[in-house]
Parts: sequence; C-alpha cells; structure tokens
Amino acid sequence: MKAVIALLAVAIVIAAYLTFSQRGQNPIQRMQAPPGETAAAQPAELPKLWALPDFSLTERSGQTVTLNDLKGNVWLADFFYTSCPGPCPMLSTRLGDVQKAIGGAKDVRLVSISTDPEKDTTETLKEYAKHYQAGDHWLFLTGDKAEIYKLGNQGFKLSVVEDRTAAEPIIHSTRIALVDREGIVRGVYDGTDAQKVPQIVQDIHKLLEERK
Repeated sequence: MKAVIALLAVAIVIAAYLTFSQRGQNPIQRMQAPPGETAAAQPAELPKLWALPDFSLTERSGQTVTLNDLKGNVWLADFFYTSCPGPCPMLSTRLGDVQKAIGGAKDVRLVSISTDPEKDTTETLKEYAKHYQAGDHWLFLTGDKAEIYKLGNQGFKLSVVEDRTAAEPIIHSTRIALVDREGIVRGVYDGTDAQKVPQIVQDIHKLLEERK
C-alpha cells in the first residue's frame, strides 16, 4: 500500500511539472485587473458636488466680480485675510504653486476672498498680491462682510466665523474649492498640504477637457 501511495505522489509531481512547463516554466500566474481598472484608478469624471449662489464682490483692481463673470472658467477659491498669522500664508503659497504649475492657462482663475474686508481694502490686497507674485488671473476679492460670510458658510460650505475677543478673531476653513465652468463645486482640498498640488492641477486639467 505504501508503494502505491508513493507512486501516486510521484505521478502528481510529474503532472504538475509538465503543466508548468507548458506555461513557460512559470508556475506563478499574475491576476490581471479588469480593463480600465487599476489599483490606483482615478474617477474619469469629477463628481458634481453643489452649485454656487451668485455673488458680487470687488477685485483689488476695483472691478466688480460676480459668479457670472467667472463662468466659462475653471477656478480655485480660498478664504483668507491679509493679517492672518496662521494658515493664510500656506493657503496663498499653495495657490502660488498652482499658478506656477498651470502657467498662463487662459481659462483658469484663482480666487482669494478676504474674510476681513474692513481692513482688506483694494490697496491692501494689491500689496498682498504683489508679495505672492500674483498674475492677472489670480483675483483678490473684498466687499460686504455679511455677503462674504454667507458665501463662505452657505455657498462654499467652508466655515467662516468671527470672534473679536479671541487672539485670532477670524477663523476660517483652510480648504480650497475647485469650481467648474458652470459654477459648480467639483472638489475640495486641504490647502495646507503641499502634496495636494499635483492632484489639484490634474483635476483642473480634467475640468478644462470637459465639453463647454
């Protein structure tokens, strides 16, 4: 009986060897992902999150800017204020990095909205913009405080609150929103994370390639 079992074991080994030999002597068969799917697959289209309400604010140039003025462009928006001692310099640096990465793409805008419009006059914004080497496609907006806070909290869903008794009286979100040509938010990113810049740039190009 032991001899029979031994012969069967040898036969199984030989059969396995012949099978692997016919496959190119490679017993490891790699699993292939389905067509169009990889471990690091990205969605072909960015989700449409929510539409922005209309607004009317003043750019550092003195020109009025509304939602309709930005339609037809892909744009990034953040909330900041020029005297901010905390994350605002990081937010502005991130937008500056995006500005460099996209070059002079004509249908792209960067939009920084002041949460301290009483102090951030057009002249103050001009100086701030100069510090960050902002080009003509990077807009710095100021205006009515109530409208800005409503736009931040309800329009962009990015928290903006004020407490004049606190050491840092204005607290605002450090996220950056990506908006498509129709005024619909399509992405939200951590504006303090430099590693997000390549993803933001990639997503901007995705929206640029969408049909107008």
